[in-house]
Amino acid sequence: MYCPNCGAEKQKRGQYCSECGKPIKAAKGSRSTFIMSLLALLIALAGTGLGIFFLFNKKEEPVQVIKAGHEPKPATEVIEKEKDQKKEQDQEKEQEQQPETKPELEKQEEVKASEAPETKSKTEIIKNSQDKVFTIFTDTSQGSGFLFSNKGDVVTNAHVVAGFTEVVVKSSDGTEHQGRVIGISDVVDIALIRVDPLSGKEPLPIEMAQTAAGTEVIALGSPRGLENTASIGYLTGIDRDILGDFNYEKVYQIDARIAPGSSGGPLLNATTGKVIGINSAVLIEDESIGFSIPMFSVHNQFITWSQNPMSAEEVSNLFDFYDEYNDYWEWNDSDWEYNEDDYYDWENDDESENQDVDGSHDEELEESEAPSEDEQPKSDPKLENDEPSNEHPDEEANTE
Repeated sequence: MYCPNCGAEKQKRGQYCSECGKPIKAAKGSRSTFIMSLLALLIALAGTGLGIFFLFNKKEEPVQVIKAGHEPKPATEVIEKEKDQKKEQDQEKEQEQQPETKPELEKQEEVKASEAPETKSKTEIIKNSQDKVFTIFTDTSQGSGFLFSNKGDVVTNAHVVAGFTEVVVKSSDGTEHQGRVIGISDVVDIALIRVDPLSGKEPLPIEMAQTAAGTEVIALGSPRGLENTASIGYLTGIDRDILGDFNYEKVYQIDARIAPGSSGGPLLNATTGKVIGINSAVLIEDESIGFSIPMFSVHNQFITWSQNPMSAEEVSNLFDFYDEYNDYWEWNDSDWEYNEDDYYDWENDDESENQDVDGSHDEELEESEAPSEDEQPKSDPKLENDEPSNEHPDEEANTE
């Protein structure tokens, strides 16, 4: 550095010139100029590097070949299409990442919604069901029943087997099996019979939901002993309450014909073939109206009996059959009293007290007791013909 006054060379760290002795002042703006120049250089170098980088990494855009007669698609349409494709890809990825398992209830609802009930013809339903419907015999009654489980359990009405622990179960082909009552109720008219030879046989399918009124139905059983009988009708009412020896509440009303002997037989849905009820009773005033116990309402009780059978003693104690008949024939002293005047001891009678010595008394008595001609009753042929005959008392008509 030189002295601005005399031009002599400045000494290091000297504030005054050694030649002229005047103070030496540094030139203003030299440091700031240097810094600005350095920054400009750095910016130039950075711009040059970025330009080289983009030059060598630039991707060529695909060239779209435009065919004659076709106009190119607008750029906005291409962009929207690419966005839609990207959105679809993202959705697919999200679905793949989501777990495949769904809650069990949702699965059941989806299956029910997607699966339509399988329909069958009435002829096919009757044919496939009759070998699983049976006639039940006791010493005093006859009814019907159907196969409930693969353990050989047969459903019937309680009033069919009440008072008995052993019954006879007859199949549609005429084969008879011995069965034992393993469940019976004195409240609801239901009972369950275990038939060991039927074990392993496929039972009838059960409908576990309430059936709507208007559904076509098939009643199977042995009305009045006529085995393998099928009658077709409709479910004409639901939730009926009727009076009876048992608790018949919220039962089905049907117009399919049933009669004594049909009790315990199955009521089938004429479309699916599933058991919807147990035929149990008819209306006394109109036998064309029948009633059937809904199967879904008593299914759990049958399962309980099948898993935990009642003992023979428990069954017999619930319905003491012979005690009921003994009570029926037992005399009540208040209904009848002995009157000595109603009876005459002819063997110990003293003939002397009944006869007059001269016989005149007897003649007068006979003449006084004999009716005159005017008093003789005349026979009415009309009354004689209308009088009921007792020649065949056993052929009295059964109104049930």
